[in-house]
Amino acid sequence: MVAQPFTAYSISRPLLESLEKKPFTGYVAGIYKYSCNIIGDDGRMITLALPSIGNGPFSILIKVQTPFAAITPKMDVRAGHYGLTVDNRLFINLEGVDYWVPRLLQFPRSFHLKTSNAELLNDYTQWLEPLNEISTDKIVKDKLIARAMELQQALSNGNSIKRAVINLAGLGFGLTPSGDDYLLGVMASLWLTRNTTGLEEIARLACKKTTSLSAAFLKAASKGEFAECWHRLALAILSQETITVQAAISEIAQIGSYSGRDALSGFTTHFLESRFGVEVSQN
Repeated sequence: MVAQPFTAYSISRPLLESLEKKPFTGYVAGIYKYSCNIIGDDGRMITLALPSIGNGPFSILIKVQTPFAAITPKMDVRAGHYGLTVDNRLFINLEGVDYWVPRLLQFPRSFHLKTSNAELLNDYTQWLEPLNEISTDKIVKDKLIARAMELQQALSNGNSIKRAVINLAGLGFGLTPSGDDYLLGVMASLWLTRNTTGLEEIARLACKKTTSLSAAFLKAASKGEFAECWHRLALAILSQETITVQAAISEIAQIGSYSGRDALSGFTTHFLESRFGVEVSQN
């Protein structure tokens, strides 16, 4: 039985607008310590998240202790602009809730990265070593390195990215495989640096080969919509304050076992090779 309903703290504006246009029906796909993922029958995704996770491109943020204790996987979910029901009982009230805008800023063309911040970002261009020496992990890592290099070269030379994206999509393990996380980081850099022409193609190609959650993040990224932690990183880099940049990078790096670091590898590699990274200003 679902507990007493409560009011959300905030909701992603694209999600709210989507619910206003078309009611949502789906099911609880996964429940975790700080979040709950809900998959719609039409492919839409809703993430219920606690403050430690933060706002996201398709999230409803809630500030309640142990909010997921009364729900289980596969429970039916319905949602509209009024609220979200689980198992035909109102679970979250959305009336009057504040919305959060996931659209990331873009850097002014006059921006030049400080040398100290470029050096800091460069530390995150490398892939993390696997936690164990299982041969399959090493094989996957070697493939990730090769295919990531292929993507970066294609972007740098203005060549087709199709093969590189297809080869990276879905590569790895977990809800968001490493290849997808890398692509997400690259997409964040493409958006920030105003190189947006390839974003839709990356999402279209990758979404066919990966998980529902990864696909939702990549689709959002193609529109410039990213989680709150990416907004903090963008603002930190723009501020040129090295301490703030380090804090923002560390926040992303701590996401999952590898997800944050994989995304940072894609982001930093592309960003440092862009004109914003190449034309570094001395500090």
